[in-house]
Amino acid sequence: MEKTISDLSLLSRRGPGGADRKSAPAVAHVPEPRRRWVTRAVVPFVILAAALSLLAAAGWDAVAPAHEVRVVPVMSKQMSGESAAPVTVQAPGWVEPDPFAISVPALADGVVQEVLVLEGEAVRAGQVVARLVDADARLMLARAEAELAQREAAVETARAILNAAKNTWDHPTELTRALGTAEAMLSERRADLARWPSELAAEEATLKELESEYDRLKRLHEENQSSDIEFIRSRQAWERQKSVVESTRGREAILKAQVAAMEAEVAAARENLELRIAERRALEESTARLAEAEAARDLSRALRDEARLRLERMCIVSPADGVVLRRLVSPGAKLVMNTDNPASAEVIRLYDPSKLQVRVDIPLADAAAISIDQMAEVAVNVLPDRPFRGRVTRLVHEADIQKNTIQVKVSIESPSPEVKPEMLARVKFMGSASERGPIERERVFVPEEIVRTGAGGRAKLFLVTADGRTVSEREVTLGGARIAGWVEVAEGLQPGDRIVAGQTDSLSDGARVKVIGEARLAADGGK
Repeated sequence: MEKTISDLSLLSRRGPGGADRKSAPAVAHVPEPRRRWVTRAVVPFVILAAALSLLAAAGWDAVAPAHEVRVVPVMSKQMSGESAAPVTVQAPGWVEPDPFAISVPALADGVVQEVLVLEGEAVRAGQVVARLVDADARLMLARAEAELAQREAAVETARAILNAAKNTWDHPTELTRALGTAEAMLSERRADLARWPSELAAEEATLKELESEYDRLKRLHEENQSSDIEFIRSRQAWERQKSVVESTRGREAILKAQVAAMEAEVAAARENLELRIAERRALEESTARLAEAEAARDLSRALRDEARLRLERMCIVSPADGVVLRRLVSPGAKLVMNTDNPASAEVIRLYDPSKLQVRVDIPLADAAAISIDQMAEVAVNVLPDRPFRGRVTRLVHEADIQKNTIQVKVSIESPSPEVKPEMLARVKFMGSASERGPIERERVFVPEEIVRTGAGGRAKLFLVTADGRTVSEREVTLGGARIAGWVEVAEGLQPGDRIVAGQTDSLSDGARVKVIGEARLAADGGK
C-alpha cells in the first residue's frame, strides 16, 4: 500500500504518475490544529437562547396581547393673551430648605446603637429616628430610684419623730406629773412644819415628867430608898428625852429648809410646764429634720427624674414632620454635647418638601433690580418644562467680595415632590405688573369628553409613547379656555402628543398597546 502523504505541498511536485518531478528532501509531519470548543459549544448555545427568547416573546404576545386603542392628537392654537411681566434678571441657583434645614440632635451624650431612618425617608414628629446605647442610663435610673426609696423612708422616720414631739408638746404628761409631785411634797413639808411646835411641846412635857421622876429617884437613891437600877434607868430616860427635845428643836430649821426647797421645786416644775424648753427643742429639731429629709427626698426625686429623662433621651425623636435630608452618624459613633463643634451631637437633618427655596447669587450690577416680594419664575433642571412660581423673601445683607455677588432667597410656591434640595435651578426675576402687554402664544387643547377632572383642576390622561407600543400616564393641569368641545391644558402636554381615547380603565402606566387608528369624537367639528 502506498504511504500516506502528510505534506500537501509534495503533491505539487509530483508528476502524473505520482513520481516526484524532482527529488525533494524529507518533510516533517505537520500536526492537526486544536479543536475549538468555544465555537462548538458556546456559539450553538447562544443561538439556541436567542431562538428561545424570540419564541418566548411571541408566546407572551399570544398570552397577553397588547391593548387595541384609538388615539386623538392634541390640538395647538395661537391665541392672544396677557404677557407675563418682563424678565429683569436671570441667575442660576441651588434648591435648599426654606428657611433652613431642621436639625435633629441627641439631647444626651452617648454611643449610637442604631439609626432607624435613611436619606429620603419621610418621618413624623415624635418618631424615633435613632437609639443610643442605654445600659448605663438604665443602671443610673435604677440607682436613682433606690436612693429615692431610701430618702422616702427617711422622710417617714422623721415625720414619725415629729409626730411624737408634737404629741409630747400637746400633752406634757411628765411635766404635769412632776409639778403635781412637787406640790404634794411641798404640802407634806408644810404640814410637818405646822406640826413641829406641838411635837416640841409634847417632847418638852415628857422631858419635864422624866426630869421630875429622875429628881425623885435621885433623892430616894441618896437616902438609899431606891435601887441603883431604878435610878440609872430614870437618869437614862431623862437624858434620852433631853436628846429628843434637842432634836425636835433642831427639826424646825430642817423643815423650813425642806419647805423652801420644795417651794423652789414647785416653782421650777411650774416654769418647766410653762416654757417646755426641752420639748420645744425636740419639736423644732424634729421639724428641721423632717424638712431636711424632705429636701433630700426632693433632690433624689430630681436625680431620679433626670436619670429617667436621660434614659428616654437614648431614643432620639424627630421634633417635626419632614424628609431626611442628610444622615450624619452611623452605629458606633459617639455623640457629645456642649463642645465647640455645634454638630457634635447632630444625628440627621430634615427638610419640609412643601417649603423649599432657591439660593441665588445675583451679580452686584443687577442687585438693584431685586426687591422683597418680587415675583420670579423658577426652573429646576429635573423638570425643565415645568416652571414654578417664586417670590423673593430675603436679600442677605452681606455681599461676597470674591464672587462680586449678593445672595438672594427665592421661595418656591407649591414645589413638586420631584424637587429636592441641592438641585440646580434657574430663576427669572420678573418686572412689575404695569409692564405686561398682550402677546400671541401657542396653547394646547384636548377633547373635553375624554378628560376626567380631579381635585384642584388636575386630570390624568394616557399618552402613547413615541414608539407607539406603550402608554404613559400623565397628570396635567387644565386651563380656562374652551373651544367647541376642546379644553385647554395649561401644563403637562406638548404639541404632537397623542392621547388615548375611549375607555382607559384597563390601562396602566407602561401598558403595551396597539394603535388601530384615530378616534372620531364629537369635538372633531371644532378643529
